[in-house]
Amino acid sequence: MLSPDEIRKKNQRTIIMMVGAFILPVVIAYLVYIGSDFTKTRNNGELITPPRPLTELKLTGIDNKAFSFEELKGNWHLVYIGNEHCDQVCQDILSKMHQTRMGQGKAMSRVDLIYIHPGKLNSPMAQKLTKSYSRLKILGYDASFSPVLNRLFGKAPQENVIKANRVYMIDPLGNLMMRYNHDARLIGIIKDLEHLLRISQVG
Repeated sequence: MLSPDEIRKKNQRTIIMMVGAFILPVVIAYLVYIGSDFTKTRNNGELITPPRPLTELKLTGIDNKAFSFEELKGNWHLVYIGNEHCDQVCQDILSKMHQTRMGQGKAMSRVDLIYIHPGKLNSPMAQKLTKSYSRLKILGYDASFSPVLNRLFGKAPQENVIKANRVYMIDPLGNLMMRYNHDARLIGIIKDLEHLLRISQVG
């Protein structure tokens, strides 16, 4: 019979193995991604090195419940940050994100979409968008959070990410790892995500 100390150590090893089984595939996928010719010749976005943990995210869902960093874990996410009115550029980007997800075929269940804006989350436009695009979460934030959002997602701490009109890619560990300009080719984003899904077994 194992002693209490041996049982504790065994449980610790089990937990470490479980965590490693989740994290390792994403880490390997990222290392393969940045270490291959793929980054030099095939990706259409900007690779963020090192990946940026989004632990400071403080957002709110349509149901007024808090949406935290932990909810990003498990799936890949495509994110757009815009304003509440969602003009034509916004709608074009959300459509591109939706098509990127649909372009993954059977793997589309591993991809979610997020639209972040500072306005009313239950507006007619928001309701229309959630009906138009499956797996789209619309999240809001307090105006005082804008500087943090700019620092987390921007190329520079003072950049206004709403005006940047970019698509962001978040890995299943909740790290920001890529960003795309609004005019990035759809087929390029599809292929990038397809490649990452293929070499990662998590998310």
